[in-house]
Amino acid sequence: MKKLQTLNAEQQKLVERHLAVIHWAIHYFIKVNKSICGFEYADLYGEGCVWLCKAAISYDSSRGDFAAYAQTVVKNGLLSYSRIMCRKQEQQRLLLDPDCPDGDGSYVDRLVAEDNFEAIISALDAEVFFQRIKPRYDGITLRGIEAIELKTKGYSSKEIAALYRVGQNHVGAWIARAAFKLRRDELVLAMLDKAS
Repeated sequence: MKKLQTLNAEQQKLVERHLAVIHWAIHYFIKVNKSICGFEYADLYGEGCVWLCKAAISYDSSRGDFAAYAQTVVKNGLLSYSRIMCRKQEQQRLLLDPDCPDGDGSYVDRLVAEDNFEAIISALDAEVFFQRIKPRYDGITLRGIEAIELKTKGYSSKEIAALYRVGQNHVGAWIARAAFKLRRDELVLAMLDKAS
């Protein structure tokens, strides 16, 4: 069982001053759906609060502005939460209706905003996707693709940075470069089109 950390006074103030970050992340990256358990606004806001507290606990003031850091942590946390909830919904659906054909991954496409590349990739058969894409790239782009792959497996940016023995900002830069190139890759676009 994980030990719960308590916010100190300074961390509490950071959280209180940046509660709007949670609404921002929900509004721009998640689709609220009252008919699906875990996707009501209150559920998402509660999960966002957890991630905002995690951001306050892990924040290092020497690395930049808290607002930008909190936005990244809360957004990624809510996207991870959404993926987990989508998988649970799909598993429940298959358990309740064993004769139902396997899902096509459309839950993620419907519930997570379409412009988030990592979330869209997680809707695909990730193993096949990365096997086909990684041989096409090298250097920083390949590292970014590997980082995206690790994120779809549940690793945080901090954990990925520790694996590569670099700062978290490197991981973010790698992912940004990889996402930029993958959005323009005809094979990737064909795979995403086929999955939708």
